[in-house]
Amino acid sequence: MTIKEVELHTGLARANIRYYEEQGFFSPARGENGYRSYSDEDIDTLLKIKLLRQLGFSLEEIHELQRGERSLEPALERREADLESLRQELGQAARLCRDMRADGVSFYTLDARRYLNQLAQAGEVLAKDQDPVRIFPWRRYFARTLDLALYHALIVFALQMTTRMNFIRVSESGGSGFLLSLTALLAMFGVETVMLHVWGTTPGKALLGLKILREDGSRLGLDESAQRTAYVVLYFGFAYGLIQSRVLLLQIPGIAMLIWACWQVYHENPLFWEEDQLYLDGSTRERGFWEGRRGWLRVAGCLAAWAACTGLMVGGHLLASMPPHRGAELTVEQFVDNYNRFMEFSYGKENLSAYLTEEGSFQKAPERNGVVVIDIMGESPVPQPVFQFTQEGGVLTEIKLVQAYESGEPITGKETYLVSLPYEEIVAAARSFLYGRLGERKITAACKELIEAEGNLHTTLDGAQIDSKMSFSGYRYFGDVGLIAQEGQSQSYFVECTMRNFT
Repeated sequence: MTIKEVELHTGLARANIRYYEEQGFFSPARGENGYRSYSDEDIDTLLKIKLLRQLGFSLEEIHELQRGERSLEPALERREADLESLRQELGQAARLCRDMRADGVSFYTLDARRYLNQLAQAGEVLAKDQDPVRIFPWRRYFARTLDLALYHALIVFALQMTTRMNFIRVSESGGSGFLLSLTALLAMFGVETVMLHVWGTTPGKALLGLKILREDGSRLGLDESAQRTAYVVLYFGFAYGLIQSRVLLLQIPGIAMLIWACWQVYHENPLFWEEDQLYLDGSTRERGFWEGRRGWLRVAGCLAAWAACTGLMVGGHLLASMPPHRGAELTVEQFVDNYNRFMEFSYGKENLSAYLTEEGSFQKAPERNGVVVIDIMGESPVPQPVFQFTQEGGVLTEIKLVQAYESGEPITGKETYLVSLPYEEIVAAARSFLYGRLGERKITAACKELIEAEGNLHTTLDGAQIDSKMSFSGYRYFGDVGLIAQEGQSQSYFVECTMRNFT
């Protein structure tokens, strides 16, 4: 039976029939062509709803009667009492009509305020059933941000796995962060267009119980979904781009755009990309979203999804930071590859000034887009550290980092300079050489202990040994990892860090 035939049999409007189906009173079958096919049982259910609603029962009460959670006889008895009370109110309305006639009022002399204070009239029940709730401003906002977070997390994870992208470093770069957000918006355009057309919802909206349909209750066409999502991408892409510009004068209009959208939704004004479209959710007028356990479970699911997105990016960061060669036994070539890749991951390929070679020295990196580095504290005469490798049967068993310098003569004020202690190189060497034996946590703890001991450490961990010695004179500390050469003094600088892997 088609919906047109159901209208004829029940006397209900199509909007009523769709609404009661949405509320879960019945579920019509689907024909091979995808159209709903209503049964005699569906007709009987609709007639019962129509009768009970016209008697004044709420939808929640009818649900409880349908599920057998309450009996009809006591419910009718209670409704009878309510109708008696209503009869008295209607009697008051009838008396008010008589009084108005006795007062001889006309339309132009009618004092409406006087009579309205004596009478309150209820709206049509069935008309209310046809008008679904349309606001949900905060749920819509958080559903949108959750969708963006999901696309963003998946894109970041894919880049972490394919290009070893350092998400923390990229996030600190305004331009790179904006490109990631723009990519997430473009992904949203493709995925959301299809989802709205097929299911009428997206992951964020589904978690928060929202669905987007046409006014007649049907799903959006593919062109409508694409048009709607394109407007969303352009609007929010522009707003988020302004916010991420890190310029206050540009951030303010971006924030204002987001507030305006939420304000429009809160006041039930459709945004310019959703004309003739409406939002539906699983709540009813009798039982709101927050009154049942399901609403709180949806919020918990939403929070869990956000946590999963964060966990995915954190896990991807940890996986991307791992050395490509993680065995307990490495060759010199593998160690050098681990070292250079870790430095690229930590500081960016475009920021590295030198690469480690298999001879243990550092080779200057290619020119980097014309970037010029100026030493504001004077050029340091201290040479770069060098690595010395010990092998047994082609397997690397020991690495030694050495950096030493003797000035011989005292320096003048014009000759003073700044030198950085090689902690970065030591940390990178430890991760590159000992990762397969010690793992991330133990290496991090050992390197932290070495820095706290000001470069002097002797420790043995799980078949690996670290010996580090550091001494200098004619310098004073500049921060935690730098030294400044002192005027009028000669300089002596010595660092030696040895790492052994007992196979």
